[in-house]
Amino acid sequence: MISRADFTPVTLENKHILEKYFARYPQYHSESSIITILSWEHYAQCSFAEYKNHLIIDCCVDGEHGIHTPIGEFDTELLEELLIFVRDENFALEIYEEESREYLQNTHPEIPITENREYFEYVYSTENLAMLKGRKYLNIRGQINTFTSRWKYRVEKITPENIPEVLALAETWGRTKDLEANPIMREELTAVRYSFRHWEKLPLAGIAVRITETGTLAGMAVWEIQNEKQALIHFEKGLSEYPGIYKIINKETARELFGKVEWINRESDMGHPGLREAKLRYHPDFFVKAYYILPEDIPATLTYNNS
Repeated sequence: MISRADFTPVTLENKHILEKYFARYPQYHSESSIITILSWEHYAQCSFAEYKNHLIIDCCVDGEHGIHTPIGEFDTELLEELLIFVRDENFALEIYEEESREYLQNTHPEIPITENREYFEYVYSTENLAMLKGRKYLNIRGQINTFTSRWKYRVEKITPENIPEVLALAETWGRTKDLEANPIMREELTAVRYSFRHWEKLPLAGIAVRITETGTLAGMAVWEIQNEKQALIHFEKGLSEYPGIYKIINKETARELFGKVEWINRESDMGHPGLREAKLRYHPDFFVKAYYILPEDIPATLTYNNS
């Protein structure tokens, strides 16, 4: 039976173990990204276990643990074992793929599986975001045209040479926000700092948008190629004095990724109404959904039989 002793904290030094599983079994949710796990470590402390030829991730926020369903060949026996483990340890079971959800729902209809809508991730066609064709993007194209009528800009790749300037942009963005009243924004800025500090050790790429006339960096985006089909956008930051800058960032990011991946995952809205509206305005093609099972909802009569 799996135990707490099987888990080891995720670090830069052992991240290759997780990456081995992610490469063999492609992941689509940001919770199964080495960038997310490491850059948000100050907020969610994650550990992992290699158990029965599977990767099992445990992330802890404010003392509350969430065990991810296993990454590896689909194994119903291991899922059954994890149900007992999370119940006995008073952990949640977090589900980021439909195969596990369907199995648990069909096999254990007595156990409620809750949609975690705040962590549904928005996925878009790279081509659609790059081209912005059709009436549904009319308003977005209008905002882009307004921006380009006021400012000329150029796009440059983020490199170790310009990272200090890009990080300064993120810090400026942070100073325009009430970070004490918006703790998630404060935590995100810490994640941005971590990512840039370890840029050359992480599978990251990105662009910066520079205003030609003044040389000012007005916006940036950072992503990873999560698998052969999808890029995952980790950070987008723009200066408020350039209205429409996020439309420019989004379009130029998609142009950079067009021909490389079919889909762009722009992560979740974290339950923020304004962010949800903004993401829906781009007409997502689908969601990468998230679910959870609470330990108190797993019957005490459920036992694990590995015979």
